[in-house]
Amino acid sequence: MEIEEPAGGIAAGTVVFSARGVGRTYPGVVALDGLDLDGHAGEVLAVCGANGAGKSTFARLLAGQEPPSSGEIRVAGFDRPVAGPAEAEQAGILLMHQEPLVIEDFPIAENVWLYRLRAGGDVRPWAGARRGADPETREVLREVGLGHLDPATPARELGPGQRQILALSRAKVTPHRVLILDETTASTSEEHFREIQAMVLREKEAGTAVVFVSHRMPEVFALSDRIAVLRNGRLVDVKRTAGTDPEEITSLMIGDAVRALERPPELPRKPGRPVLSVRDLASGSAEAVSFDVAAGEVLGLYGLVGSGRSSVARSISGQQDARAGTVLVEGEEVHLRTPAAALRRGVAYLTEDRRREGFVADFTNGENLTLATLDRRSRWGVLRRAAERTRVRELIGRFAVKGGPDVLTSTLSGGNQQKVCLAKWLEADPTVVVLDEPTKGIDVGARMNIYRIIHDLCREGRAVLVVTSEAEEALMLCHRVLVLRDGRAVDEFDTEHADTEDLIRSALGGAAA
Repeated sequence: MEIEEPAGGIAAGTVVFSARGVGRTYPGVVALDGLDLDGHAGEVLAVCGANGAGKSTFARLLAGQEPPSSGEIRVAGFDRPVAGPAEAEQAGILLMHQEPLVIEDFPIAENVWLYRLRAGGDVRPWAGARRGADPETREVLREVGLGHLDPATPARELGPGQRQILALSRAKVTPHRVLILDETTASTSEEHFREIQAMVLREKEAGTAVVFVSHRMPEVFALSDRIAVLRNGRLVDVKRTAGTDPEEITSLMIGDAVRALERPPELPRKPGRPVLSVRDLASGSAEAVSFDVAAGEVLGLYGLVGSGRSSVARSISGQQDARAGTVLVEGEEVHLRTPAAALRRGVAYLTEDRRREGFVADFTNGENLTLATLDRRSRWGVLRRAAERTRVRELIGRFAVKGGPDVLTSTLSGGNQQKVCLAKWLEADPTVVVLDEPTKGIDVGARMNIYRIIHDLCREGRAVLVVTSEAEEALMLCHRVLVLRDGRAVDEFDTEHADTEDLIRSALGGAAA
C-alpha cells in the first residue's frame, strides 16, 4: 500500500530540486559558501562531510527552516524559490531530523498522523480513537517494522530506534517530492537500519528525490546513488557511488590534514595520580568507556554523531544516570546522581546547549554569574548584594564579558553568553571541569578566548575533559584525545604527534594513516 501521493509524476532522473550559489553565514562563521547542487527523481543523494562541513546547514536551507544568505533553491512544480518551512511543505519537501519529533504523551497512532494536525486535518476529539483502530495506521506501522506494537501505546514507551522509525513513518502519510534524512540513522540499530533501507527503496520507486545526510560510510554506500562531499562549507566533489569507495570519500572529506596551531601547556614528565578516573562507564549510547585525567591535563573526547561522547560527559557530572561503571574523583569512588552532588565533589559541567541549559534567559549577567555560588554570597539565607556586585564586576573583567552586571545574558552574543556560562561554573572552584562542545556556535574571536581560558585551567592544575566534534579543536585544546565510535573508545592519540586525518579516520572507522 502506498498512502503518499506520487512525486508529481516526475520521470526518474528529472531534476526535482536545484540549489544555485547557495550560501549561509552566521556572525563570524561561513557555514555554506556558493553551493550548486541538484537532486533527481528516484535517486538517493548522500551529502557527506566532517563535522562543521555544512551538510546539516544545507538540509535546513533546503527544508526552508533557515533562509540562505545568498543564492536560491527551487523545486520543480513550485513557481518561486522556497522561502520558509510553509513554502517548503507546499513544494513537497519533507525533513526528518536527527532527533525524532515524537510527542511522548500521544499514542503511536497519533504520532503517525502528526503532520495532518499541522495541516489542520483530523482535529476532532474522537479522531485519536479512530486512528488507533484505523487499518491504514496499522498498515503503515507494519510496513516500517512497528506492526507488532499496539497503536494505542504511548510513544514514551518506545526505545530510541523505535522513536526514529515512528517519526519516519510519517513519510508514508505525508505527500512529498523531496525527502531529507538528516543523520536519522544515528540512534538506530542494525535491524532498524534495514527497515530504513527498505523505506528508502520504496521512496526511490515512487520517484522521490531522497537526500541522505550522514558521515557513516557503510550506510552511505548502502543507500546512495551519488555522493556530494562538503568541506568547510564548500562543495568539493560529487561522485557516482558505484564509481568510488569509502577511502576516496574520506580523503575528500578530510582534505589537507591540519596539525594543532597552538599547543596546550606541557604536562610534567611524570603526571601525578589521576584526578578523574572513569572505568567501564555505560550510559546513553556509550558502552564500557574507561579513561583517566591527571591534574593539569586536558583530555579530549572526540567522535561523530551518536558516538556516545556527550553521554559520557553528562554521566560524569550528574546530568544523567549511568547503567554501569565507576567514577573516581581524587581516588575516591563517587556516585554523582545530580549536578548539585557533582559540584559538591568538585565536578563542574558546561552544557553544549547554553540557551536551554546554560543560563536563565530572564536573568542579568550578575544573576547568572553567581547562580552556582549563591550559598557563598549569602548570610543566614540573605544574599549580600554589595559583595555579589563586586565579585560580578571582577568576573566580567577577568572573562572579558561584554555588557555590565545589569544586562540580560540572553541579549549577548553567543561567545559572550558562553563566557558567562563558563565563568559561572569556574566561580565554584571545581577540581574537574567537563566542557561539552565549549565553542559550539560562537565566532572565531570568542573561540580563541575560550581556548585561552581552558589552557589557563590547565596551568591552574585542574583536570579538564573536553567533548568536541571538531578534530582541529581537539588538537588545539588537548594533550590526549580519546576517539569514540559507536559508543566505545576505539583509539587514543597524543595530539603532539597527531593530525585531523588521524582523528577523523578513526572516528569514521578507517585505519589511521
